Amino acid sequence: MKKTFSFRLLPTLCLVASLALNLGCGGDGDPDPVANCDNFTDDFETTLNAYIADPENKTKCLAFKSAAAELLDCPHLTAAHKKEYQDTVNSIDCD
Repeated sequence: MKKTFSFRLLPTLCLVASLALNLGCGGDGDPDPVANCDNFTDDFETTLNAYIADPENKTKCLAFKSAAAELLDCPHLTAAHKKEYQDTVNSIDCD
């Protein structure tokens, strides 16, 4: 059976990515521990686009899930958003 990307997950993934991008994660020279969130969001966006383009590729799926897990470490996400996001990511089957 051919595996396809579940586009019903896309709105949730995009919401979390946009929250991460729009809320900001620290500026240049900012010693705040959230400064790496900018890198996490860049990685998330890159891996999400790669996964959407080729949802049958296990390596791209696993890379996306890994980037998504790193994004969850950004403290500006609320607990509710983190839970919804984690549930969404957990529902993605890379096998």
